[in-house]
Amino acid sequence: MIRTFTPLAALLLAALPAWADPLTPYLDGKAPVILREVPMTNLPPGNITLRGVVFQSRDNSEIFAVIAAPKTPGKYPGLLVLHGGGGSAEVEKAMAWAQRGYVAVAPDLPGIAEPKKLIDSKGKWNSLKYGEGRWKANPDGSESVIFDAVLAAMKSLYLLRAQTDVNPARMGVVGISWGGYMTTMVCGLAGEQVRAGFAVFGCGFYDLTAQLNGPKSTLGAMPMAERERWLRDLDAGRRAPGIKAAFFIAGAANDFFYWPRAVQATLNAIPGEKNHLFAPNANHKVPLPGGTVFSNKSAEAFKPTPFQPYPTPSGSKANWLAMEVPFFDYYLKGVGKPLPKVSVVKTGDPLVARFQVSALNPLTKLEVYWAKPNPDVMKREWLALPAGNVGGQTYEAKLPAAAAEWFAVVSDDRPVTVSSDLIQVLSPIK
Repeated sequence: MIRTFTPLAALLLAALPAWADPLTPYLDGKAPVILREVPMTNLPPGNITLRGVVFQSRDNSEIFAVIAAPKTPGKYPGLLVLHGGGGSAEVEKAMAWAQRGYVAVAPDLPGIAEPKKLIDSKGKWNSLKYGEGRWKANPDGSESVIFDAVLAAMKSLYLLRAQTDVNPARMGVVGISWGGYMTTMVCGLAGEQVRAGFAVFGCGFYDLTAQLNGPKSTLGAMPMAERERWLRDLDAGRRAPGIKAAFFIAGAANDFFYWPRAVQATLNAIPGEKNHLFAPNANHKVPLPGGTVFSNKSAEAFKPTPFQPYPTPSGSKANWLAMEVPFFDYYLKGVGKPLPKVSVVKTGDPLVARFQVSALNPLTKLEVYWAKPNPDVMKREWLALPAGNVGGQTYEAKLPAAAAEWFAVVSDDRPVTVSSDLIQVLSPIK
């Protein structure tokens, strides 16, 4: 059964002193102080530069980050690259984006990273095991090591903005899993400072994910009032109304962590331009055109600019999803075409899945996926139906009577893939 804020929790929070956002004192927009340079063992391609730096965060903690940039003088879009759980600074991805004509910063994110990998990042997290110290909010969210991860990401954004070869009006954020959560968080906190965000799997509303409703509920193990403080301070869904960027979430419909309901709730909370995909029958993967399957069409096919169309490294070492490239090229460089957009069309028959597609490239895939009720998200089976054209840009499929929810999936020839919203047919699945 999905749980969320309860009346008792609301009463407990109401009894607390007036909320002072613990992040506010740190969100000053100023580039952090660089404490030292770190020699890099990675040999960058000849057309880019690569720096390793350590900057100061709160309580004199130290955060390592790499800065990769084109050698050719000029003003370039900036991209913040955020690693997933158990990872560390994404050096190779930063280099690949630099070869595409971006200035990229990729930091360590303590609290999300594997502590053993934090060679140059120093702080209280070094003595912790992976995952320790996350689920704390007493007296507030600043007690959690996730708070340190948020600060590391925000300070890295300020560091990126301060680079002399960055156009601060063209800033983007990309990250996977916990880094996708962090992408949502950063875009919500940074507001108009970020122009485009791409979250791979990660989202907000952790009370709608496995973190509260799964068999190993971490949030559920916290005292109720403390849990609500954590959600108030550190849940990216509560920050999503502040997102001003064009935002994309790539979700997996059978994800072990970020359940589709949480993805949809995050999208619903974003007031501006947004788009997404749900990968059916996939867990932390997107086996769809433009997704995590790079062998179908290499990154070279995008050729976003004459700068360096095929980066070294390539494939999954260069980016998590192939379609990140046309997304950021469009929003940050003004190159190429927008991604397709799918809009659900209401009908008088709940078993008619009807939708409209706005697309400038030829479409290669038009399907509707539906599922029967199943409380186990990972075991929910999504069955495909072909969608037929019923006039203009409108398509539909007839759902079987057993259908409880559905979404449409549309791909074009670049390739990229997008989805419709997740639509409930019968009583919501608990």
